[in-house]
Amino acid sequence: MMTISDPQSDHFSTAKEFAAHLFMELHQAVIAQEAGAMRGEVEAIHDMRVTIRRQRVAISNFVSCLPRELNRRLSAHLKKLATLLGGVRDLDVMIETLESALLTHPAPDHKAIKNLISRLRARRRGQYRHLKNYLQSEDYAEFKTQFFTPEPASGTEKAHGQAA
Repeated sequence: MMTISDPQSDHFSTAKEFAAHLFMELHQAVIAQEAGAMRGEVEAIHDMRVTIRRQRVAISNFVSCLPRELNRRLSAHLKKLATLLGGVRDLDVMIETLESALLTHPAPDHKAIKNLISRLRARRRGQYRHLKNYLQSEDYAEFKTQFFTPEPASGTEKAHGQAA
């Protein structure tokens, strides 16, 4: 699970500096889960999805601190990634729930539950394939390079490594 550094220990002179720091930490936390998500690890997919949700909330709360075009691009990438992760994660939760049901339901129900688990695993494989393809795409590679740096003293913003 990711941790956000204590804003009290860092010294930010503006809300934009704080927002930029927060955005970068969350962005790095999303990317840090990539290898596990590529392997289909349940926890990595969950952690990546949760971090994306946090990043989307941060963007909505600090929207005035982001250049409009960067906000648009980041939001689109995050929405796409959240949708793909959600497709896999929702099936993981359902499979886990049904596996627990095997422990509490009578034996005559087990065959039906196991059949449902098998069908859900097949659907998960399909959803995971879509997620993995996206994580290997140019679109996702672009997302990984996006960042926001605080406004320099000259008053020009930098987004995606270039003056805005």
